[in-house]
Amino acid sequence: MSSSNNAELIDKYIQNNSNSLIPKTLTVVLQGRRTDLKSYRLPLDLTFYNIHNGRFASEYIDLKRKENRDLDPHNSEDSKKIQTLLYHLVPKDTLILEKDLQQYGQKDPGIITHEGYVINGNRRRSVLEELVSRGQSEFNYIEVARLPPNTSSQDIWKIEGGIQLSKNLQLDYGAINELLKFQDGIQAGISPIEIATSLYGGFKEKDILLKLEQLKLIQEYLMFIGEIGIFSRVKKLTDHFIVLRDAISVFKNRGGTPDEIVAAKHIGFQLIHDGVDRMGLRKIKDILASDKIKTEFWTAMEHSKSEPAAKKLTKKIEAEQNDEFTPARTIFNNCLDSTKALSESQQPEKLLRRALTNLDNIPNDPNMLQKPDIQSLLSEIEKIISKLKAN
Repeated sequence: MSSSNNAELIDKYIQNNSNSLIPKTLTVVLQGRRTDLKSYRLPLDLTFYNIHNGRFASEYIDLKRKENRDLDPHNSEDSKKIQTLLYHLVPKDTLILEKDLQQYGQKDPGIITHEGYVINGNRRRSVLEELVSRGQSEFNYIEVARLPPNTSSQDIWKIEGGIQLSKNLQLDYGAINELLKFQDGIQAGISPIEIATSLYGGFKEKDILLKLEQLKLIQEYLMFIGEIGIFSRVKKLTDHFIVLRDAISVFKNRGGTPDEIVAAKHIGFQLIHDGVDRMGLRKIKDILASDKIKTEFWTAMEHSKSEPAAKKLTKKIEAEQNDEFTPARTIFNNCLDSTKALSESQQPEKLLRRALTNLDNIPNDPNMLQKPDIQSLLSEIEKIISKLKAN
């Protein structure tokens, strides 16, 4: 069925059912003007899930990847798959909404395009459909305000964003979906400053630009680990990319070269993959502030190359099984030791006592100590001790 055909079906239903008009209005901004929309009580089958809705963007990407195609909300089987996705998206919230609808009905109208695509109210529609499937036919209707024909994609974005991306609702939206929605706004031709002013909650243009930088890092990271576009891989890691973004920004402002910035980014990606937490990632700024420590940090590039996810994971698991850190993380930990020592450079006794403790814990094993790398390190230590004594 075409969109225009469905718009005609909605028109015909409204004409033939005078009681479909309900005494609720919704005010939106269209082409810069406040507009009061009429609201209607429509059968569910005259409305369709909006697969471009930002609230479940990353989850829909996963579903699309699983099906190896876009889903058609007009197709009954595809529509059911989308309904199942939405219904199980946040089980606790779904249960609360379900009980609320059963007890109080639909309080505020959702929003549909003139053709029937749900702009606001997709999860509500999924719950209503679920109740109908259990034999509760009285829930086979959704109350919606209907946008006029030819509403621009920019206005649709601003309506959805204004309702669902206000700061007090961001947690409900989800960090990844929020970032993807901002990207959609840019792709729809809306400038960062327009996006900021169209949202509630005191957003500034800088906030939007920072979020777009964060999303770009996430997308580059997914490419780095061979999981392009699979945002579910980073659902619990979004704040890590804020820390990495800020560390790279500081380094860039300090004069980091383009090649160094790429290296810092890739090592950061590897460290995120290898399990370094946010607090640890913050130390990258300190490492990059020291020319000497930074040189050691760059050696992690050898172990921070783009690879298929399975290959990277195998290396991480092997390190864990050997009770070791991955090579990149080992270098990072050494750099952390160096930054700590640098910060305590004016406390020589403290540094010497720590070195003594570390040396005292080395086992007196000839087979181990005669290894070339160990002998080389011992020679370096002897030189440093001789130099310090001479002073």
